Amino acid sequence: MSGKKQTNSDEVINLLRSGIIEQLFDIVDETSMTISTEMQMGYLHALVESCQNIISQEIRQNMDAGAKESLQKHYDALEELEFAQEEVRKALQLALLKGFKADRVANASMTPDSIALMAAYLLMKFIKDFKGSRIGDLTVGTGNFLTAILNQLNVLPDAIYGVETDPDLLQLAYILSDMQEHGIQFYQQSSLKPLFIDPLDAIVSDLPTGQAEDEELIGAELTLGRLGCKYLPYLLIENHLQYLKPGGYGIYVIPNSMFSQPFSGDFHQLLKSQAHIQALLQLPQNLFQATDEGKSLFVIQKQGEGVKPVAEMLMAQLPSLSDQEKFPKMLVRIEGWIQQNKKQ
Repeated sequence: MSGKKQTNSDEVINLLRSGIIEQLFDIVDETSMTISTEMQMGYLHALVESCQNIISQEIRQNMDAGAKESLQKHYDALEELEFAQEEVRKALQLALLKGFKADRVANASMTPDSIALMAAYLLMKFIKDFKGSRIGDLTVGTGNFLTAILNQLNVLPDAIYGVETDPDLLQLAYILSDMQEHGIQFYQQSSLKPLFIDPLDAIVSDLPTGQAEDEELIGAELTLGRLGCKYLPYLLIENHLQYLKPGGYGIYVIPNSMFSQPFSGDFHQLLKSQAHIQALLQLPQNLFQATDEGKSLFVIQKQGEGVKPVAEMLMAQLPSLSDQEKFPKMLVRIEGWIQQNKKQ
C-alpha cells in the first residue's frame, strides 16, 4: 500500500489515531463511491477495485478523465500520511460495514475487535515463539478477525492461512490483507472437507453457526457427519483437528449454546479422544446486540507425545475490557492459570 507505513509497535496499537483512521476511510470511501458510480457496480466490488488501485499505484478502470483526476487526487493524499497496519484495518472495517449495508449483504457481521484482542492475547500466551510457526483461520470470511489478531503480534508466524468457501468474501479478505501487507495464503475451499494446507500450530476461527446442507457434507469424511450430525461448529472442529500439529491449539469463538445441541455427547467423546480442553471464557454480553446469543472463547489443544491435560480447565465469565477494576484482575487470574498449567 502506498503511503508512509510504520509497523504495529505497542505505542501505535495503544494510541491508534482516530484522525488518521478517518482520513484513510474517507479516501477509500470517496474513491469507492466514484468507482461504483462510474462503473455501475456495487460498493463492495468498487472497494476491491479501489484497493487494487492503491496497491498497484495505478488507476485500472476505464473511465472519463474527470473521474480519473478525482481518484488520483485522493490517492495522492495517501503519500502525505503515515499509518500503522491496525489503523488501515480499522479504516477498511468501516468501509466494509458501509458496504454490507449499501449492498444489502444478508447475514453479514464482523467479530467485535474486543474478541480479536482477547484471542490474540490467548494465542500469545499459549504459543511462546511464533518463529517457524504456522497459523490459520479456516473460516476466514473477510479476514477482519484474522488480521486484527495478526496486528497484535510482535512477531508474525512464518506461514498464515485463510480458508473460505464464499468467493466474494475471499476476494475481500485477499485485498484487505494486501492493504495491510500481510502475506496470507488464501484457499477457496469448504472447511468441512479435506484442505490443502500444512499442519498448523494454531487455528483461530469465529465459527459460523447453523446447520450444514446435505451437499456440503458430500466428501467430507467426518465421523459426526456419518452419524447424522449437521451442526456446523461440531463438524468444523472435527475437521480442523486433522490440521493441527500434535500439541497445536484451536482458539474458537463459539455460541454459548454449543454444548447443548443434538449430538453433543458424540462431539464430546470425539473431542476427548483427540484433544484436551484448555479454557472456556464467556464473553461479555455487551459485545453483542440484545437479540443475539452470547458467545465464548473456547480453547483446545490437540493430543500428542508429551502433551498432558491441564489439571483444571480455565473457566470464567470475562468482564468488559473497559472495566478498569475487574478486567485487570481477570488477566491476573489467567496469568496465574498459565503459570500453573502451561509451563514450557
